[in-house]
This record gives sequence, C-alpha cells and structure tokens, in this order.
Amino acid sequence: MKYLAILIAAILSGALAGSAQAEKEDTTVEWYGYFKFDMAHDSAVSSNGNYILYVAPHDKGDAVSTLNLTARQSRFGAKIHRGQMRGVLEFDFYGSSPENKNALMLRKAYVTAPLGPLSLEAGQTTDLISPLVPSTINYSAMWGVGNVGYRRPQVKLYQNMGAYYWAVALSRNLSGDLDGDGLDDGEASGLPAVQARVACNLDLGVDLSVGTSVHYGRCDCPNEDKQYANWSFNGDVKLVVNEELSLLAEAYTGVNMNQYGGAIYNAGLVDGLRSSGGWANVLYRPAELWQFSIGGGLDQVRKEDLSTTALARSRNAVVFANGQYQVVSGLWAGFEVSRWTTRYLNASAGVASDPSDLRLQWSLRGDF
Repeated sequence: MKYLAILIAAILSGALAGSAQAEKEDTTVEWYGYFKFDMAHDSAVSSNGNYILYVAPHDKGDAVSTLNLTARQSRFGAKIHRGQMRGVLEFDFYGSSPENKNALMLRKAYVTAPLGPLSLEAGQTTDLISPLVPSTINYSAMWGVGNVGYRRPQVKLYQNMGAYYWAVALSRNLSGDLDGDGLDDGEASGLPAVQARVACNLDLGVDLSVGTSVHYGRCDCPNEDKQYANWSFNGDVKLVVNEELSLLAEAYTGVNMNQYGGAIYNAGLVDGLRSSGGWANVLYRPAELWQFSIGGGLDQVRKEDLSTTALARSRNAVVFANGQYQVVSGLWAGFEVSRWTTRYLNASAGVASDPSDLRLQWSLRGDF
C-alpha cells in the first residue's frame, strides 16, 4: 500500500506541476473519471460477484444467492495535450487485491500524433475489432456473452475521412499457454497479432455507421512442436435516430477467442475452439435527467470442440434493462435487472446443466 500511495502522489504532483507550466510548455492536462459504488444481488453465484461474465455451476436445486458491494469500478484518468501530441492515461481499481484494499489496474496509456494525412497511436488501448460498447451498469461490457474486444498494448495507424474510416494495428499476441511451458504461446510465435477495421458513415435521414473488422494471431507450442491460430471476423452497426434514441449491435465468429472476451472464456485448443455470438442494445434518453438501456447478448461454442472437457461452457445468454437518473449535477443513481443463463456440457450427476441467475444491481456514480 505504501508504493500505491507513492504512485498516486507522484501522478498527482506531476500533473499539478504540468498544469502550472501549461502555458509555458504548451501543455494542458484535463482530468476526468468518476467515483462509483455498486451493490448487486445474485440469485445464484456468478463468475465474479462484483460483476458477471457467466453463471457459476451449482448442484440442481441448490443455488446460493449472494450480495456484493464494491467501489472498484471508480476510475480516474488524464487527457494530456502538447502541440499535436495527445496522450491518455487511465486507471480503475480492479487490480488483483483484497476487496477492501483495492489495487490500481492500468486501463489505458497511449499517445496519438498526426503522421501526414494519417494518425499514429501507440500504447495500451482498446482493440480495433468490435469497437462498440453496450450501456450496462454491470462492469463487464457483455464480455463472454457476445461482445469481443478488450484492451492490449498495440501500435495503430488509422485515417478518419469523415464518411470513411480505416485502421490497422499490430498488438500484443495474448493467447494462453496450452503446452504448459510457462510461456504464452503468442509470445512463443515471435509475431504480433494483426487487427484491421474499415467503416463508413451514411446519412440516410438518420446517422448510420457500419463497420467490419478482423484479427489474426499465430501461436506456437514449442513443447509439442505445434502451431495454431486465434482469429475473428466481426461486424458492427450504430444507428442514431435522434438525440433521444440510438441502437448498437455487433456480431462475431472466430477461433480461440477467450483472450478477446469470446468463447465464454473457455481456454483455447490447438485444434481450434470455434465460437460465435453477438449483442444488441437500445439507448433511450427522454430527458436530460433520465437515460434508459435495454439489450441482450448470446455467445455459443461448438459442442464438438468441447466433447472431452468437463463442465465446459457451451452457451451463455443475457437480457438486461437499466435506468439512470441524475440526482444532482454529475451524480447518477442507476438500477439494472438482468437474467443470465449458462449451459454446461459434460456435467456430473446432480449438477445443473443450465444454471440461471437473476441479477439486481444498484449503483451511485459521481462524474468529474
């Protein structure tokens, strides 16, 4: 904890010093973030009580309800501008640590700069693939239930031409260690993963954005003298009807997608673990003080690829609805209800093969 305090103090003092020299050095620092309190009641044990990715297995008729309270999602960040350079540094508190001694987790740390007609971005940031984010109070943005794409170190080259957008990136090739040699198989390949996305914006009386993205990473198992791959093909649609109403949707299909939030977090296979899924989300903001969100998602893994794995997750589905109200300026109270169902293959006798969870979550978020 001493080192954590020193780190925070160094960041704050450095930012304040930078702000004091802003005019002289042509540097500006803009702080942003929020404080967030969450309280969630689950009718069955979830993958992680503070948030949910899938329903944990339990004996038939023996579901255990749980209650979790946390402030881990509280987030702070800084946007730093100097000339044509733009940088972002962002943390939350989901680092591995006891619940009441939460550790920092680096979310983003990247810099962007123009490169002629193009833009260059380097550091840790969000994946190019499947870039949309559903509006949920649950911390995990429907990962494991149809939404893929996370954050990882990468270098990206892109061009935003208004109606059209394209980007390519070389990213850290995270894959897992299937041969047990203590080395990530993506690292062992000696190659980065490649990501690419193209999108277009259409004005059809409503704002419509349509995109498609792909990624490919080669992996190596030196102990078994085998190679395999992780890859995906993805589509995304964003429809903005007006200031009050919009629709987001994505779909994907791929192989060995657990490191990208797919395949319901089943470990990959050398022979390939195939999965597909998608999600949709309707956002409605009838007034400045109110906002509502409803949606659902589904992720499925090929059963034949899991035929020998005990308690393998083959299907994961959710439907959810939430509403948020601005109590005072910057302070939002929210409530979300969601229904989760996870299907398990090769469950032993007495274990529920399709456990479900009714999750009720209340939050209080103060933005700054």
